[in-house]
Amino acid sequence: MDTILTESKKNTVPLVDGAQAARCHLLSEDSLRRMRLLPTSPPVARTAEENGSFTYYFDPNKVKEAPAGYKYGKKLSDTAPSRKGGHAAGEIRRISARQAAAQGLYPKEVLARMYYEPTEAPAAYYIKKSGERVELYDRAACRRLPLPCAKCGGEVRYRAKLCRSCYQTELAKRCAAGDKKRTAYYGMDRSRVLFFDLELTGVYDHDEILSVSIINGNGETVLHTLTRPQRQKRWKRTEKIHGITPEMVKNAPTLADITPQLVEIFNNADRLIAFGTSTDFSHLRRIYNTRDERDRMHGKLLDCATEFAHYVHEHEVELTHLSLTDAMTHFSLDWEGTAHTSLADTDACRKVFETLFPHYFESEAM
Repeated sequence: MDTILTESKKNTVPLVDGAQAARCHLLSEDSLRRMRLLPTSPPVARTAEENGSFTYYFDPNKVKEAPAGYKYGKKLSDTAPSRKGGHAAGEIRRISARQAAAQGLYPKEVLARMYYEPTEAPAAYYIKKSGERVELYDRAACRRLPLPCAKCGGEVRYRAKLCRSCYQTELAKRCAAGDKKRTAYYGMDRSRVLFFDLELTGVYDHDEILSVSIINGNGETVLHTLTRPQRQKRWKRTEKIHGITPEMVKNAPTLADITPQLVEIFNNADRLIAFGTSTDFSHLRRIYNTRDERDRMHGKLLDCATEFAHYVHEHEVELTHLSLTDAMTHFSLDWEGTAHTSLADTDACRKVFETLFPHYFESEAM
């Protein structure tokens, strides 16, 4: 830092001009506010303004992040640690209780209730009306203590804010309820339960459909077709996954061409099942003209991926990912066709769903 910033024997803040401050990379009060920072040492320089006021500058190596919700009030040069009183090495500054909360400084007892433990010396202190001195610690520099169970309040948290014992008890309840749902008899008509999958040019809403596959609960193909996108000409990233090239779809029907057929198929179905329905629905909703029609279709959707995730979590299956391939592998199911093509994925979804819900097409009377 420039020698111009060296303090005088009277301990005053040296005067500089704006160019010197910029050359030394000093931070003004406005700069600190914009960057949500607080000074941890007094100003190191100042410039005189035409109206007689001063702009103070701080050392960029002696700042800290402002606490969440901190409101800047007074000049930072007023709230920064003061030179007055000549704090010796190891001596801490005195502040008010209001300043302490604003700067993220707390007494040790308060930190303990927040499950924090100081790891450094006090950063400041304030004096109570009774004259008692209260030392304050910077929460950002504290160690986070293990949190207790949100249910029993005793043991340390293990998962979902619960200790191991409470978590296992709650998990057993959820598992029993999940297994009851999965093994129930639904008596659904196989011909009116449809499984579907789309292949797309990308993963976003503005991408387009390249293929549509629909099969029923009997495993019969109801519809399988490529579709020609209207806007996009290339999709190299997804082409590597599903293998559909621009050449393959150049003579295929557009989504508009097959819309009447799709609407009729979906309208005659009782249930529409896919492995991940949100992305597919964001594209298929466009085949409908009214919100009521879209809502009716949405009401028929059932997400096989969500049901598989419930099963995995409730049974604590050790899986890192929850993809359709993971589900097929976990249940030791065989693929029909090439994975990541719409027809093969649709059939795989049907197999996974029937494994999860073995009595979905049966009634108890049977």
